[in-house]
Amino acid sequence: MISQPESIAPEIESTRLAELSSSPFLRLLKYVIKRILTISLTVLLGVFIMVVIANHNGNLDQIIRGRIDAQLFTQSLATNFQLNVEVERQNLERKAGLLDPFLIKHLRYTLRALTFDWGDVTDRRQFNLWIKTSKGEVNTLDSRLILFSKLPNTLILSGTAYLLLALIGIPLALYLSQHEGRWLDRLTGILTPLSSIPSWVIGILLVLIFAVGFKIFPVSKMIGNVPPETPWEWVKTVAYHLVLPVTAIVLSQIFQLVYSWRTYLLIYSSEDYVALAKAKGLRSRDVDFRYIFKPALPFMITSLALSLVGFWQVTTALEYFFQWPGIGSLFVQALPNFHGERMYAGEMSIVLGIVVLFAYLLAITVFVLDIAYFLVDPRLGVETGEQKQVTFSDQNRKVKKGFSNKLFSRTAHPLSGSDLLIRDYAQSAIDHPSNRSFTIRCKEILKSFRKAVSNGFHEIRRVPTAMVGFSLAGILIVLSILVMILIPYNPTGKMWTESNLTGNPTRAKLALPVWVNWFRKNDLPGTLVMSSRMEGPQVQVTRNDTGASTKQIDFSFNYPYQEFPSDMAIYLTPAFLEKSPFITLTWVTPDGRQIQLKSISTDKEATYTFAENVPFIRLLAASEPQKKWVVTTGTYRTPEYYLLFADPQADVARVVPGTYHLKLEGIFFDEQSDFDAQFVVFGRVEGWAGTDYLRRDLLIPLLWGLPFALLIGVTGAVITSLISLILAAISAWNGGWIDRLIQHATEANLILPMVAIGVLLYSYFNISLWLIIGIIILSNVLGSTTKVFRAAFLQEKQAGYIEAAKVYGASDWKLIRSYLIPRILPAIIPQIVMMIPSYIFLEATLAIFNISDPRYPTWGRIIYSALRYGATYGSEFWVLEPISLMVLTGLAFVLIGFGLNRILNPRLR
Repeated sequence: MISQPESIAPEIESTRLAELSSSPFLRLLKYVIKRILTISLTVLLGVFIMVVIANHNGNLDQIIRGRIDAQLFTQSLATNFQLNVEVERQNLERKAGLLDPFLIKHLRYTLRALTFDWGDVTDRRQFNLWIKTSKGEVNTLDSRLILFSKLPNTLILSGTAYLLLALIGIPLALYLSQHEGRWLDRLTGILTPLSSIPSWVIGILLVLIFAVGFKIFPVSKMIGNVPPETPWEWVKTVAYHLVLPVTAIVLSQIFQLVYSWRTYLLIYSSEDYVALAKAKGLRSRDVDFRYIFKPALPFMITSLALSLVGFWQVTTALEYFFQWPGIGSLFVQALPNFHGERMYAGEMSIVLGIVVLFAYLLAITVFVLDIAYFLVDPRLGVETGEQKQVTFSDQNRKVKKGFSNKLFSRTAHPLSGSDLLIRDYAQSAIDHPSNRSFTIRCKEILKSFRKAVSNGFHEIRRVPTAMVGFSLAGILIVLSILVMILIPYNPTGKMWTESNLTGNPTRAKLALPVWVNWFRKNDLPGTLVMSSRMEGPQVQVTRNDTGASTKQIDFSFNYPYQEFPSDMAIYLTPAFLEKSPFITLTWVTPDGRQIQLKSISTDKEATYTFAENVPFIRLLAASEPQKKWVVTTGTYRTPEYYLLFADPQADVARVVPGTYHLKLEGIFFDEQSDFDAQFVVFGRVEGWAGTDYLRRDLLIPLLWGLPFALLIGVTGAVITSLISLILAAISAWNGGWIDRLIQHATEANLILPMVAIGVLLYSYFNISLWLIIGIIILSNVLGSTTKVFRAAFLQEKQAGYIEAAKVYGASDWKLIRSYLIPRILPAIIPQIVMMIPSYIFLEATLAIFNISDPRYPTWGRIIYSALRYGATYGSEFWVLEPISLMVLTGLAFVLIGFGLNRILNPRLR
C-alpha cells in the first residue's frame, strides 16, 4: 500500500469536509436546525416577556394559589387527613415555585405557558367543556383541553379561506398574465385598493347584505341551534356557515395577491428564454408551468404566507363578529369586560394560553415558509440570510415596476425633479465638497426643490388615480380642520360623549338619516314635537259653578305617511297645592273614531308611555282583520300604539293618513292647579346621519372621528416608516452583529402577536388606547418594511457616488443621512402613504375589543357600540356610515400611493 505524504493528508481531509459541507441535504439540515433554534429562542423570549407582563399584578400567582387551595380542600375531605393546613400550603407553594426568586419563578411560569399547563379554569360556568371518552361524555375544566378544542375551528376557517385563495388566485393570475389589458385584467387592477380593507369590515358588509337583507346565509356561528345528527349533515352545516366569513377573508386578500402575482408572472413572460422556448415549439402549457410559473412560485408563496401571518393578527376581530367558535372569539370571551350585568374579571389562563398559541401559529407559519423556499427553489432556501433577503427584495422591486407600468403608463420618461434634486445634490457634494459655500448649496437645493414641486404638480395632473386620491384626501383634511374649528370638542364632543337618557328626549332612537327619503317613493316620517307652552296646540281653561276647573289641550297634527312612527311619548308637568290633577286622554283618528286611553294622575313630572295605556286587547278584539297581522307574543311583538294609526278594516298593517288629534283634559281640585304637556311622535328619520340607541345624533362622532383617524393614520405611518428607514440604513451599512441583531428583532416581531399582546395589556393593566397604539406602531417598525428597505440600501451601498464620498472623507452618518436615505426616498414615500389605511383601521380593530378612550368620539367606538347593541336589526346606518368613511379615507391614501409610484420614481413608469 502506498501511503500519502503527511502534508497532503490535511488537504485531502479539508477537501472531503468541503465536499461534505456542500451537500444539499446537509446544507438544508444545517439551515433547518438553525431556523428551528432561532424561532424557538424567539418564542421562548417572547413568552417570557408576556409571562412577566401577565404576572405584574400577581394574576398567575393567583391561578397557582387557586389550584393549591383546591388541592387542600380535596385533601381535607379525606378521613385520614391529619396534616397542618398552613404547613402543607407552604410546602405546596414552595413546590409550585411561588417562593422562588423572580427569574426562576417566571422561567417556571414560562415553561407552564409553553406547555399550556395552567390546570382548571376558574370560571366553571362559562368555560366548561364536554368531551367524549371511553366512559361517555365527561365534563372537563382543563384549560389546555378547552384551548385545543377551539383550535380546529380556527384552522377550518383559515385553512378553507387560504386554500380558496391559492386555488382561485394562482389560476386567475396565470390567466391575467396571458391576457394582459383585457377587461378582467383592468377590473382586477381597479379593485386592488379594496385589499386595504380588513376582513372583519368586509364581513360586516356581507352580513348586512346577504344575511340581514336577502336572508340567504346565517348571520353567525358555526352550526345552527340544533346540532347535526350525522357527519354529512355536520359538513353541510359548517360549509353553509363558512360562506360569509371565508368570503370576507378572500375578498380582503385576493385582489392584491392576484394582481401582484399576475405582474410578477408578466416579468418572466417577457424573458428571452420564454420566447426561445415558444420558438422551439414547446407546448404553451409546458412553457407556462416550467419557465413562467415555477420561477415565480417563491414570490407567490412568500406573499401568501406573509398575508397568513397578518391574518393571525386580525382573526380575533373576524371570529368575534361572526361568533365563530375558534380561539379568536374565545380570546375575547376570556378577556375582562362589562358585557354582562357586572364586571367580568376574565380568565387569565385562557388569555395567556391563546397568546402563546398565536405565537406558535406565527412561528410555524414562518418556519413552513422557509422550508417551502427550499422545496420550490433550493437557491432561496439554503443561501445566507443576506443573499436571501436581497433576492426577496429584488422580487418585490420587480413587482412594483410591473404593477406601476400596467396601472399607470408603459412609457419611459426622463428623470423627475425629485430624482434630479437627489442626483445633483449628491454629485455636488462629491465633486466639490469644500469649494462651495453653504449659502450657495442651499440656494441650489432650494432651486431644485422648486423645480421638483413644479414637476410634481405637473405629474399629478397627468395621473388620474393621483388626482382622485389627492382630491379626496384634500377634502377630508379640510373637513377635519373645519370640524375642529367650527365644532370644538369642548363642549360639543364632550357633551355627546357624556350624554345619557336623562331628561325628556325628543330625538328618535335608531333613526335613519333624513336623506334616505331622497331615494324612497314614500317618505319615512320625521319626529313631531308639540308642547302646550308653544303655539299650535289648542288650550282651553273652563271653570264651573262649584269652583272646579278643567284644562283641555288638543294636539292636532297631519300624518301623511304610510309607515308607523317609531314611538310616542307624553311628558307631563303637574302643578298643585294639595291634590294632583286628574288627566284623561282621548285619541281621535282621521276617520272619526275616538279611542279612550288610560287616564293618569301624577304628583310629579312623568312620562306617559303608550305601551301600557292603549286598550290594545279591546281594540284588537273589535277588529277581526287586524288579528291577521298583529303579533301579540314573542320577542318582536307589535307595538300597542300601532292600532292608533292602523286601518281596522285592513288585514295588513296599513296607516290611515290624515289629521290626528290627541285630546288631554285635566280636572283640578284646587285653585292653583295646572299642568303642561309635551307630546312627541318619534319618527324614523332624524338628522343628516341618524341616531344611535341612546338617541344621540351620529353626525358629531362621524365628523370628529375624521381628525382622529387622520392623526392616527398619518402619525403611525410616518413614525413607522422613518424609524424603519433609519434602522434599515444602519443595518445595511454596518453589517455584522448590528445587522444580525436588527434582522433577528424583525423576525421576532413577525412571530409575536402584538395585537393580542396589546389587548392583553389594556384588559389587565388599564393602559390607555394611545399607549396601546404607540406600542403596536413601534412593534411595526421591525416589520417587513425594514427588510425591504435594508435590501434596497444594500444595493445603493455599492453605488459609485458612495465610494467617491468615502474617498472625500464623509462620515458614516453623513453617508447614511445625505446619500443613502435621500436616494431611496422617492421609492418609499408611496409605501408610507399606503400604510396610512392600516393604522386608520387599527383604531377600529382595537375598538372591537372595547379598547377606546371614552373621552373622545371615534369611528371605532361607533362601530363597537353598533355591533354590541344590535345595529344589524335596528339602523344599519349606525354601523355603515363610519365604515364607509373609513373605507373612503383609506381608499384616498391608497390611490395617492399608487400615483406617487409614478410621480416620484421614474424607474417605475
